[in-house]
Amino acid sequence: MISKELTCEKGMITGNDLVVYCAQSTEFAPPELEEFMCTYTKEAFKIRDLLRVEDSWLDAWDVLSHGERKRLQLAVALSSPSDVLMVDEPTNHLDQRSQAIVVDALKSYKGIGILVSHDRTLLDALSQHTIMIEAGEVLKYRTNFSLAQAAFTQTLSHKKKILGEQEDEFKKLSKVIQAQREQVSLTKKRFSKQNVSRHDSSQKEKINGAILTGKDKIDGKNLQRTITKQRQLGEKMGTLKKEYETGVSFEGEISKHNFPIAVEKSCIQLFEITELCFPSLSIDVGEKVGISGENGAGKSSFIRYFVDKVNFEHEYLYIPQEITDEEAEQLFKNVSLLSSEEKGELFTLIQRLGSDAKALLYSSVPSPGEVRKLLIAQGLLKHPSLIILDEPTNHMDLDSIESLESALMEYAGALVFITHDQTFLQNLSTKRWVFQKNENKPYEIHEIL
Repeated sequence: MISKELTCEKGMITGNDLVVYCAQSTEFAPPELEEFMCTYTKEAFKIRDLLRVEDSWLDAWDVLSHGERKRLQLAVALSSPSDVLMVDEPTNHLDQRSQAIVVDALKSYKGIGILVSHDRTLLDALSQHTIMIEAGEVLKYRTNFSLAQAAFTQTLSHKKKILGEQEDEFKKLSKVIQAQREQVSLTKKRFSKQNVSRHDSSQKEKINGAILTGKDKIDGKNLQRTITKQRQLGEKMGTLKKEYETGVSFEGEISKHNFPIAVEKSCIQLFEITELCFPSLSIDVGEKVGISGENGAGKSSFIRYFVDKVNFEHEYLYIPQEITDEEAEQLFKNVSLLSSEEKGELFTLIQRLGSDAKALLYSSVPSPGEVRKLLIAQGLLKHPSLIILDEPTNHMDLDSIESLESALMEYAGALVFITHDQTFLQNLSTKRWVFQKNENKPYEIHEIL
């Protein structure tokens, strides 16, 4: 809305006349790419140098790695005149060297910067103010991310305490309501003349006297007051953030007869003059292979080769680094065709990855992170024996990353994953395939056990 791509349904945004937005997706090249690459001003040279942009990238968007595309995308954004620069997940796809380059480039920006990110290191390096959006609530902090996170955690803890107290009070009121209903029922019986003999005028007079003084209504009013009190308390409880149980577990048997999976020694063409060569590689059931290396070293190309060459009879799950708009649209269509039982399982998995499943499925503009969660959840329904993930933490929020990491630790099948997230890599991998760039030589893969 700030960049005017969406129109506000209510209210207005001011001060957004000269805004540049650097999008999260790297599917398409920026419209201003050719103009930027063909500009030879001192400022343009400085930005290209700052982000290590090479001249050969001009007509090579389709063969660039997503990390290289992200640097080029940022370079174009920084070169455009702006009072406000908005960058959405700028460190997605980037190796550590490129992340440092991006931080330096963004620090050089002189205007107002608005940064959307789940990268804690980046946030602390750049942010001076922090806004957190949780369940439709906007929380503002005049400090960097880490201090804001500590304050938010304290607020959340206080909310949980209040919610716990309100839940206890709600249960007590339920018991009071039950007792008052029984009392009303008893009072109605006492004031009823149905079982009084027609000749018992004394008892009839007593009942008439109680009715005239309103004794028959007191218990009913007390009941209504308690019901109203419980309803108001329930509305207050609804305003507090709902806490869903997170964490994904894998079910079903892992088929072991297809293992080990082997890839023979070979070389594959990456670019016109660049090859990637690797020794014989294999993965056995229960192994978790972490793939790392610089941007453009051929990691995603190798994974596509691996998926194409592996003869795997049983279900496997492969999630690429980026999901196109067309693929996302097809994904939503496939989900709509699932049975009610399958949808129920899918909703549970998405919810345990930290998202509101129904809100996701009915969203007109789902984020790349939400689409990734949906793709992971749909794949897990098939109980795969082999999981292949290319940059699984890209676009994902911190809670979801921790839930996925915890689940993959317990996964009994084989796992192959590419990541620049060092914590994720160290926590999960039982062995490593490291991709190395070599100048004027074929790129290489080294296996580290």
